[in-house]
Amino acid sequence: MKRVWKVLFPLVIAVMAIAIVACNTSGSSKESSVKTGGAKPASVASRTVTPLKPGTYTESVKGNALGFNVEVVLSANRIEKVTVVSHNDTPGIAEAAIAVLPAAIVDQQSIGLDGVSGASLSSAAILQAVEKAITEAGGNPSEYRVRGEPFYLSRKALLQIDGTPRGPEATPSRWDETYDVVVVGAGYAGAAAAYAAQTNGAKTVLIEKMPFIGGNSQINGGVWAAYTSKKAADLQKRKNLTPDTAAKHIQDTIVGGDYMPVEVMVKNMVYGSPFYLDLMFDNGLNVRDALTMPGGHYGFRTYTLEHEQGFDITEVQKKLLNQAQVAVKLNTKLVRIYREGNLTGKVVGVAVYTVDGIKTIKANKAVILTTGGFSANVAMRSAQVPSLTEAMPTTNQISQTGEGITFAQEVGANTMQMSYIQLYPFADPNTGVLDAYAVIPFSGPSSGVVYVDYKGERYVNEGERRDVNAKAAMDSGGFPAFCILDQKIVDQGGFTGQDTVNRGIENGRIFKADTLEDLAKQIAAHAYKSPSGVPGSVNIAPGTLTNTINTHNGYVRNKQDPAFRKVITNAALTIDQAPFYAIPQWPSVHHTMGGLITTNKLEVLDVFGNAIPGFYAAGEVTGGVHGTNRLGSNAGPDACANGYIAGYYAVTSKVPDFIAGK
Repeated sequence: MKRVWKVLFPLVIAVMAIAIVACNTSGSSKESSVKTGGAKPASVASRTVTPLKPGTYTESVKGNALGFNVEVVLSANRIEKVTVVSHNDTPGIAEAAIAVLPAAIVDQQSIGLDGVSGASLSSAAILQAVEKAITEAGGNPSEYRVRGEPFYLSRKALLQIDGTPRGPEATPSRWDETYDVVVVGAGYAGAAAAYAAQTNGAKTVLIEKMPFIGGNSQINGGVWAAYTSKKAADLQKRKNLTPDTAAKHIQDTIVGGDYMPVEVMVKNMVYGSPFYLDLMFDNGLNVRDALTMPGGHYGFRTYTLEHEQGFDITEVQKKLLNQAQVAVKLNTKLVRIYREGNLTGKVVGVAVYTVDGIKTIKANKAVILTTGGFSANVAMRSAQVPSLTEAMPTTNQISQTGEGITFAQEVGANTMQMSYIQLYPFADPNTGVLDAYAVIPFSGPSSGVVYVDYKGERYVNEGERRDVNAKAAMDSGGFPAFCILDQKIVDQGGFTGQDTVNRGIENGRIFKADTLEDLAKQIAAHAYKSPSGVPGSVNIAPGTLTNTINTHNGYVRNKQDPAFRKVITNAALTIDQAPFYAIPQWPSVHHTMGGLITTNKLEVLDVFGNAIPGFYAAGEVTGGVHGTNRLGSNAGPDACANGYIAGYYAVTSKVPDFIAGK
């Protein structure tokens, strides 16, 4: 974005982070079981508790509309095992809590632990289930509500340098492990890079500081822009859509980024996107029956994943990593990059921080950095854009802290466009989360959804790009805004489904009514976090909302929007079939467009413009692909296409065949 505008409501970002607690050294791509490590709190050994009735207790918890089924094994005086059997939290979000919290409860015999940041509702559900089991077994839950030793590192330890041991400064003379290629960061870009390197003959390891593969990618909006694919022709024919072109996708991306994207990097993304999407299709990826034209795109090129979340692709990537026998090390944090020759030679390896201490890993061919952006690092982002304080929430996992950029700078890497930071305009107003329901407003403009403000009036061209939408919301004079749609859009739009809508209603994220007047009353019946932090309400006049939608329906029929000049195509639908739906929305820090400077072969450049030998980067850790503003659904293609190119080139010294004009 050219400018980022300060939000006045103080949604407080949690300050605790997931532990980096174990290291998977098996060489398998299967995720390791989590060990909390460290000495048990003295209170566990000395505690006297009310005797429990031994047994296995299955508890159902439905807090904040999130259903969790948790199995708790108790002995006479201990919590022996905690297992989450099933849940209906947003896929990808709950995994952070599930990965570490059950083991921590057992390790510390405590239900007084802090929740995992980014998965607070899931954490609360797990803790509540264990409390219910203790009560059912005749115990006293208060005896287990103790603090003990934290199972996490502090947020400071997860961020950048301070708080985590760095490892030796000098390049090791002896290494703990050796691979041909070391990929750092297991999101979309890292998984693509590791797969490309391994399948082209390099012994590859993928390391990840979180306790699971997928990182920030698995909670993204589940959308993917590709000008073509093996499914495109059928969708275009059945939906009566004009076929897209690579040239148009390139042009829209460059214009959408205010002509600041680097064209060769955009071409990598655009030409690589169909290749990687087809690879996913070949290995089981499913998409919704739709091609959409979200804000800033002027071609029907955006696919919506089956579950409307990025974990659909993450699951396929995990399968490919396993088939290729890529070594994966979770709970393994990068703490240093080693470069020979006093910052003049090759990058030769890394140091990582694990539960077993510092380890060094040699890279015979290359280190590929795919550590993502820094939206969750308040200090780092506010240094670039001072208004992005802790009061502004983020859609990101807590892992997006940017230390990969810092460590790359330490060995001479240069950066670009670091102050271009995007807000997602449609996040959950109360949490800042980008859940499946927050994807509906993004995907819906070409189908006719309408955005209204606190008065029930349109405030923006719904087909505009994200930075325009975010600024318009914050300039609307109230909080929050809403996306309005009807049953016809749900049934015919193709980008969402009744299953998603029903879950949203159950979870309190989508409001439903039989008339627009009653929908306005539904909106008024709910509380929203006000700028003062106290729950408040929105009182839309029923007649105003009805008039807004009826006026927009006229624009759709006439294929002309005199109010905001939105492009209205034949795919647009009127909103006139009950029931009607409203989705609250508000901007949240989403994507950092700036990062490391690379060549189109993903070689990292130093401050003099020279490629650093043996050092590559891809995904959100890099800059130059999106310019001032990223078009939605371009992030996945950027990460996966450029990640694949980095892994391929690092091993073969060639670019893949899908790159035009190579």
